[in-house]
Amino acid sequence: MAGASDELASRQLALLLAPPTDDDVAAYYASLLAPGRPGHGDVLVKPSATYRGRGLFAARDFAEGERVLCEPPLVGIQQESNREDAAVCAQCFRYVGSIERQIATRLLRDSHEEAREGVVERRVLEELLQGARTLPNSRDFPQPECHECLGGCDRNSYCSDACASNAWSRHERHLCVGTCGNERGLAAAAFVNHAKETNDIFPLAARVLLETAHASENNRLRLAASGTPHSPPSEIEPGGPDDARLVDRCLVDAWRPYAMAHKGVWWETVARPSDVAEGAGEDEFRASMRDIAVESLGLLRAVVALSEPNLLDRYPGLFTIEVYSRVIGMFELNNLEIAVASPVEDYFLAADETFPEDSPERLVTGPLLDALDTGYCTPCEGTGFFALQSCVNSDCDPCVTPLKDDVDRDGSCVLVAKRAIKKGEELTMCYVDEDADVHERRAELADYGFECACERCERESAGLGQARRGGKTK
Repeated sequence: MAGASDELASRQLALLLAPPTDDDVAAYYASLLAPGRPGHGDVLVKPSATYRGRGLFAARDFAEGERVLCEPPLVGIQQESNREDAAVCAQCFRYVGSIERQIATRLLRDSHEEAREGVVERRVLEELLQGARTLPNSRDFPQPECHECLGGCDRNSYCSDACASNAWSRHERHLCVGTCGNERGLAAAAFVNHAKETNDIFPLAARVLLETAHASENNRLRLAASGTPHSPPSEIEPGGPDDARLVDRCLVDAWRPYAMAHKGVWWETVARPSDVAEGAGEDEFRASMRDIAVESLGLLRAVVALSEPNLLDRYPGLFTIEVYSRVIGMFELNNLEIAVASPVEDYFLAADETFPEDSPERLVTGPLLDALDTGYCTPCEGTGFFALQSCVNSDCDPCVTPLKDDVDRDGSCVLVAKRAIKKGEELTMCYVDEDADVHERRAELADYGFECACERCERESAGLGQARRGGKTK
C-alpha cells in the first residue's frame, strides 16, 4: 500500500510542478478575461518583449488617472500584526461592525491600556461595544454586521453569512482554532501559533493547498456523478483507473491559477540578508528556513489528518514540502499588499469638519481620538495573490500604480494610470518605493529574485559598472 501511495504522490507532484504549456497559458488567461470578468476589454496577457516572461498590456487607451484594473485576490490574508487595529471580514476584507464597535474593540485591548488610562473610562468603551451608547453622526458610516466564524473561534469575523460559509467550506473548517472539533482545533492552534512565531505567510500558503484540494474534490464529485469518457458513473470504482484519471484531471484544473504564477522554492528564492555572511553562514540561514517550512507543513498535515484525512490519501502530492515551499516562494515573488482604508479615520475626519472644537459632540469624540492617537487612521493591511496583477512587471518609472479611493471598501487591487497609456503598451508598476535611490531600490527588488535593469536604474547607475538585464521571470 505504501508503494502505491508513493507512486500516486510522485505522479501528482510531477503534474503540479510541470510548467504550463503555451496553450495552457493562453487558454487560462482567455477564460480569466472572458466577458463580464474583471479586466475584460481593458487588459490582456502576452509575452513581454522588454522583460523576461509574461506581461500585462493595455487593451485600449487610458487617460492619466483612469482606472486600468480592479481585481479581487485569488487568495489573501490579513497581516497578524494588523488584527488588533482593523476588524475586517476574513474573506473579502470589508470592515465589519459599527464605528462604535471598531473603536471600542481596539481601545479595550491590553495593548491600549496605557493610552486610554485617564482619557476614556472603561465603562464608556464597554457601552460602545455593546451598543448601549452611540457616537454623534456614526450612522453616516454604516458597516456590515459582524458574523462569527462557523467554528466558533474569535480569530476571524465575516461581513455576511455568505463569506463565513465560503471561508468555512474552502479552508476554515480545517484552520479554525475554535472549540468546534476539539482535537482538530488544538492542532489548528498549534499550526497558527507556529506561523505567528516564524512566518505569517504560512497560513496563506495553507489556504492555497486546502482551497486547491476543495476545488478538486468539488469537481471530482461532480464529474463522477456524470461519468467520464471511459466509464459511466456507476462503473467508476474508487481507487480504480478511471477514478485515478479523474483525480489527476481535477487536481490539475484546481491548481491551474497557481501553476501560472512565478514560483521558486522559498529558502532558495529569498535574497541573502546583509547581516548573513556568504558561504557557511548563508547555507545555515537557508537550512533554517527549510526546517521551519517542514515544521509548518507537518503541523498542517496533522490538522488535515484530523479534519479530513481522505484529502491526504487522495492528494498526497499536494501536501508535500516540494509544493508547499513553492507556494510560499510564490508569495515572496508575487504578493501585493492588500490595503483597505479605515472607516474610523473617515469618521473622525468628518467629526472634525462637522463639529466646532468646543461643541458637545467633540467632547465625546475628542477623548476617543486622543486615546487612539496616530493609530486612528491605521488601515487594514494584508497580503494577497492576484492572477492578473501578478503579471505586471516592475519598472522604476512605471505607468500604473496601486491606488484606491473612497468607493473601494474591500481587498481588491486597483491599478490607476500614472500617465496616458496607449493601447498595446505594457503596463508596469514599481514593486518598491520609486522615490528611493537606485541602490535602495535594487536592494529591495533583490527579494523578488532579480536585479532591476529598467531604463531609469541603468541611467541612474551609469558609471557604477555594467548591470545585467533584469525583470521578473514568469
